Amino acid sequence: MFRNDNCTHSFCEDCLGKYIGTKIQENIAMVKCPEPKCKGILEPQLCHSIVPKEVFERWENALCESLDCSAMLVDDGGVDVTICECPNCHKLFCAQCNVAWHAGMECGEFKSRKNGERDQRDDDMVMELAKQKNWRRCPGCNFYVEKTAGCLHISCRCGNEFCYGCGSKWTSSHSC
Repeated sequence: MFRNDNCTHSFCEDCLGKYIGTKIQENIAMVKCPEPKCKGILEPQLCHSIVPKEVFERWENALCESLDCSAMLVDDGGVDVTICECPNCHKLFCAQCNVAWHAGMECGEFKSRKNGERDQRDDDMVMELAKQKNWRRCPGCNFYVEKTAGCLHISCRCGNEFCYGCGSKWTSSHSC
């Protein structure tokens, strides 16, 4: 019997392996627990021993790298692709490195960097882009926002309302 670490349900390994294989064939990357009302997710690493090697490789290697997406992306083969846009969330990623797009850096250079160096480089690139685009940070959650049209009143996804011009809390009588 296979027991999922993300929920309490147990299933026959053979049946669960076939279930996962079917979901992967349907290009479903976020494979949920087969129990109808369960919201548990089956993780590829935990299911390695119960699915065929080719199913596992397709499942593990064909996910969008965005943390909030995980759409299944399949390599059709034939052409070496580096920069790729997820058709679901539209974020750019490197298909060779399986990470968010590392603009201005070749794959070899990116892979040779240690994680801390990569994180700092990514942070530096975002900060530079934010300066170029005149993005502002929400004073409530510190998330970058970009005003593309309209007035200076910003309603952030965290619920905070602020002035894009000066960054102060928004009030109905606010003026910059």
